[in-house]
Amino acid sequence: MARMQSAAGNKRRKDADSRKSSVVEGFTLSASNNLARLTALALTHLLLSPPCARLPAYTPLRRAAVDLLGRGFTVWEPYLDVSHVLLGLLEMCSDADKLVPSMTYGLPLTPQADSCRTARHALTLIATARPGAFITTMAREVARCAAAQQAGQPSPASHALHKGRAEVLRGIELLIDRMHNEVAELLVEVMDIILHCVDQSHLKSKGLNEVFPAICRYNQVSHCPATRRIAVGSHTGQLAMYELRAGRCQSLAAHAGPVTACAFSPDGRYLVSYATADNRLSFWQSTAGMFGLGAAQTRCVKCYSTAPMADVARLNPARLARLVWVNSRTVTLMLADGSETRFNV
Repeated sequence: MARMQSAAGNKRRKDADSRKSSVVEGFTLSASNNLARLTALALTHLLLSPPCARLPAYTPLRRAAVDLLGRGFTVWEPYLDVSHVLLGLLEMCSDADKLVPSMTYGLPLTPQADSCRTARHALTLIATARPGAFITTMAREVARCAAAQQAGQPSPASHALHKGRAEVLRGIELLIDRMHNEVAELLVEVMDIILHCVDQSHLKSKGLNEVFPAICRYNQVSHCPATRRIAVGSHTGQLAMYELRAGRCQSLAAHAGPVTACAFSPDGRYLVSYATADNRLSFWQSTAGMFGLGAAQTRCVKCYSTAPMADVARLNPARLARLVWVNSRTVTLMLADGSETRFNV
């Protein structure tokens, strides 16, 4: 009898704790009347509604909704159309550069500057809370814009992305600074976003390390100004080869696991890639399209097996290995343990 009473008491306590946690976590009242879902819908409506007499463009109510979207994004995310929210925030903060003096020095802020600052802060909170969602959503919208442009049709997202490209690049740079390893898992998507947002004319005369230096902190990224190609080693073992002249991207199955490093030779004839996952170093060569004439066909021309890396050297994935070309046919593999090995193509 005592055992039955004890079991019943434990069950009541568990039920009470469960109810308390539901209240604390909030918004799990019922499946049909989920407060989180209704709140998310209301906040989205306040963000995206066109300006009107009852809801002007720059009003405290709209700013409060934007602030809540950023601060509670992890709660609202399952009930949001993340693309619409991010594009709406980009639209709202796209004039930040014009409002910098007001946002920095002028107090009190104008309603427009205050809304802009709030939207920018919300984007930062969302990006750092869910870097994967931010990057994949932006990459998906970039792909849609590119597809619509090729088809000669306007994309609804193109206007917001064009106006807010400085904010997108600022968000990507922030993520690289704060969440280096998380970004490394989505480098190809990040490069798609960067190439869409940067001024392409700058890449004709400058290197990627001048146009957007943050992305060049990754040893899996290499730019060859001579041939105007960019190579990105992905977390899945693929190599993405961007032909900037032709506006194309070729994907190569290069390694059995994440690409650790890649680098173009000084003359751009060869690309070398290395992965600790399969302990292999490969040389690649494009047989056509080097100058933007025709489609480039890239093939592996030589492979080397490398010694396995010690586990202790894998503690910092960002510094596992570097590839440095000695001349146009010789590259040095520099590992985190301090060892260096030369390979000839």
